Amino acid sequence: MIDYNATLDKFFEETIKWLEKRAKNAKDTRIHQQVLKSIGAVRTIAANPMKYSDYAQRVQAGLEESVGAGFMAGTNDNNVYLIYNKVLHHMGKLNSDFDYEREEAQKVLLNATKAIGYKNSTNILKDFYYPFMSSERFAVKAPSKEK
Repeated sequence: MIDYNATLDKFFEETIKWLEKRAKNAKDTRIHQQVLKSIGAVRTIAANPMKYSDYAQRVQAGLEESVGAGFMAGTNDNNVYLIYNKVLHHMGKLNSDFDYEREEAQKVLLNATKAIGYKNSTNILKDFYYPFMSSERFAVKAPSKEK
């Protein structure tokens, strides 16, 4: 059984790890500051994901204004930002009463966790084995209660 709340936490950890790597490799101070601001926003959202699953709450807290700049500053690659936004859009539905909303949110989270894991991987053979790995492999498993 998969613990989707713990998997969401893992997704945010991997996103922060990716942003920290970007901050370390930043070529100028403006990009570095934008990435640090994005890291702070992601940490704030990760601390209370159900509150910030609502776009209006993120805007009111000032977490939406320039987060994208930190993800995309100095590069033309916006894949991680798109993955991050897709998870933000669906994370409030992880515990939905409606099966179709919950299942869609869970699928998006699992695929995003796999994708960000791929981006963070330093293994030179990742292009060969990642396509064959299921998304469930990257999920956090709930402890079994059987004794």
